Amino acid sequence: MISYFRSILPSRLILLILLFLGLQAALLLAGTQATASELLHMLVGERMADGFALYRQIYDDTAPLSALVYWLVDLLAGRSFLTYRVVALASLLLQALLFNLILNRHSVYAGKNYLPALVYLTLGSLSFAFSMLTPLLIGNTFLILSLPYIITVAREGLDNNRLFVGGFMMGLAALSYLPLALFLVVGIFAVIFFASSTLRSSLLMLCGFAFPYAMLGTYYLYTGSLSGFLALHLFQPWQLNVGFILAPADLAKLMALPALLLLLSLMSTLSLPQRLVFQVKFQQVMWVWLVISLVIIFTRQDISGATFVLALPPIAYFSEFFFTSGRKAWLLNLVFLVVLAGVLVLRYRQLPGLNLLIKVDESALLLPMAPDTSIKNTTVLVLGNDISYYTYNKPVTPYLNWQLAQRHFGHLTEYQAVFDIYQNFASEQPAYIVDKVGLMPQLQYKLPAVFGKYKPAGSDGIYQWVR
Repeated sequence: MISYFRSILPSRLILLILLFLGLQAALLLAGTQATASELLHMLVGERMADGFALYRQIYDDTAPLSALVYWLVDLLAGRSFLTYRVVALASLLLQALLFNLILNRHSVYAGKNYLPALVYLTLGSLSFAFSMLTPLLIGNTFLILSLPYIITVAREGLDNNRLFVGGFMMGLAALSYLPLALFLVVGIFAVIFFASSTLRSSLLMLCGFAFPYAMLGTYYLYTGSLSGFLALHLFQPWQLNVGFILAPADLAKLMALPALLLLLSLMSTLSLPQRLVFQVKFQQVMWVWLVISLVIIFTRQDISGATFVLALPPIAYFSEFFFTSGRKAWLLNLVFLVVLAGVLVLRYRQLPGLNLLIKVDESALLLPMAPDTSIKNTTVLVLGNDISYYTYNKPVTPYLNWQLAQRHFGHLTEYQAVFDIYQNFASEQPAYIVDKVGLMPQLQYKLPAVFGKYKPAGSDGIYQWVR
């Protein structure tokens, strides 16, 4: 099977796409598991589609470019978990094919093949978390698009515009997920390895990176959202509170196959024959890419399987050295079949019989079941972390993200915080308030003009607006 994908004939590409769809389509058609993060992204897109401004009328730290994608998806399909998964799978497929095309076009290997794309798509089917349309997945596409521009052999006065475009693509990646700005380190190392004028080329790439931020900053300045943009996008993601959404043991089970394949591939690079200087330099860039990917992955406060999408490009790149090594063909095929079988077992482990082989609990990512209440098809504000009440209801007011809402609701002893809450409720008031944190008595006492209109409507801290 490995030898079949060592060619770049069109039939190999068709089979590669069919293999990816075969790994994904069955579960996609069987039903889409809703996740809390996807619902939050849908709420952001929905509020933007209703005409509300991000960071000024929507308090959420979703990056601007990712929010734009969610807004476009909402315009096209509304709230649809299936649409989000289809767009995510299309993005994953696009990334794999683009990455493979870049490697072949620049003759990074001794020969041209589809092995990197094969590994990329196989490991990208490991968990449903890779099929979530996360800001990290969106930003990873722009990182791959930047790759052919940052490895340009720049000479004085020639091809300098390519470095600007490379920096611009990295800027778009950071506008999708801000920690991806660390990939500027990859760009700087690429300039050191490939460019003739290191300082000038680095400054040109940095100018390209800053250009989309300058344009967007100007827009937010004239729309009165600059302070929110600085607070919620530029400063919020750098709070290094490392935390695991999945249990480390479950995460280790899930990532054991990619880690094993990466280890075998890195060992194969030690016995490589003499190669072209360009190929050696490109390998050095991918080493830096791998290190930066792992740094970003393990410094996040939401470490899960979805964050490991950043490691797919370097794993796919290095895996080619293993699968084209001088080892026996049957051994290489056996290793790939073991990886493929492991992916199938992990991906379909909920099926009867397979769930006895390995247990990985990813339920922490899933959206809790919507509570069985009469609150449906109306407007709601949830005071607390339980956003399941938004499943069949629309949010109003800027407070979508409870952690970020703490800058107001967590400082009710301060006049400015109370005044900001009053202003945010002046234009729109939800039909129901679900109080999961017991703040309504205090809010009714301090803001009777707003919250005094709400009366208890049953248990679970539900309050209904009474005209």
